[in-house]
Amino acid sequence: MSEAVADPGSRAFLAEHGLPEAAAYLDFGVLAQGRLAELTAWPGGPVVGDGRLLVLGEPEYGSGQVVLDAVSGDVWLAEWTDGDLRRDLLASDLPAFVGLLREAESVARAAEDREAGNGHRGAGITQAVVQVAEERMREVDPRLFETVARPAHWGTVVRVEALAWGAWPGTAGPGGLAYEFGADLVEELALLSGERGVRRYRPEELPPALTHEPTRRLLTETGLALDGQLFVVPPEGPLRSMAQAHAEPGPLRDHLAVGWWVEGLPIALDGATGRVEVPPRFGDGRPDRYLNRDLSALLYALWTYEKLRDEWWQSEEDTLQDWAVHDPQALLLAVVDRLVEAVDPEAFATPAHTWRMLAEDPYTGGLLG
Repeated sequence: MSEAVADPGSRAFLAEHGLPEAAAYLDFGVLAQGRLAELTAWPGGPVVGDGRLLVLGEPEYGSGQVVLDAVSGDVWLAEWTDGDLRRDLLASDLPAFVGLLREAESVARAAEDREAGNGHRGAGITQAVVQVAEERMREVDPRLFETVARPAHWGTVVRVEALAWGAWPGTAGPGGLAYEFGADLVEELALLSGERGVRRYRPEELPPALTHEPTRRLLTETGLALDGQLFVVPPEGPLRSMAQAHAEPGPLRDHLAVGWWVEGLPIALDGATGRVEVPPRFGDGRPDRYLNRDLSALLYALWTYEKLRDEWWQSEEDTLQDWAVHDPQALLLAVVDRLVEAVDPEAFATPAHTWRMLAEDPYTGGLLG
């Protein structure tokens, strides 16, 4: 496999260590063929250039191929477009490249340890994790960061993987909430979604029908983001029943009205279980009543969505990046449905669930459309 590699360090590394099958949204399955192919103008097309760029793999999103410069040992994301070679430096050599892959992969994996980050989950720890990961990457490949102020691929991957630090699965059993997180997650959600602040209910604003104590605590201590593209919360007043708040409460009349979902759908809270639902208001009996397992799952899903949406707009407005091949929006499009669905898989169980309807809406282009 390595006979085409002129750089002795790269040749030795490939022979002794190789690359993983896939990591950090990059796929190296092509290496299973047992040889390093030269970069071509298109898949199966003619070799272009001097043949020194050897294909290691490809991104799981967007375009381009991960290539090794057989002479210098540099690793690039590269592609030929209209006869011109475009490329972004990914690593200064193969050992550094694998080190960067490991750092990127470790971001989300470390969040699985409940004691990591002193047990904290939320917006603050997520930002801290991103900063630490980027510092560690600089230590892994200082020459890369000296050569390129903002290397392609890695920053986007780290910020996506760090979303795993937003919340921790609840531990209180069937009577608890789906997720645990700090109040700063909802505060950041409020900034991302509308900047109108957080609504925290006073105990006297919660009716006796709300018997689910974890939900009562969430509403009084953590609160709800007031405004957003998907979820709108009344800024004041007590929590009322659907029958009191809406002229046509439908089958959820005894639930509690906590706000509005897309398409003007009222959001109904089951006071006994904490489950969040919407009434089937469309002519075909849709949507399915299930929205999310509880308010904690709804908030975490919304925060995940809004963080990715913010990353999308930041990349669109970013005038400092000078990447030739890397497309951060393609990566975000590739992961948004999976990450939001992972928060509450049942919310995507059928085409009648509103989260899945949003993700598959051909008119908006999906969650980030």
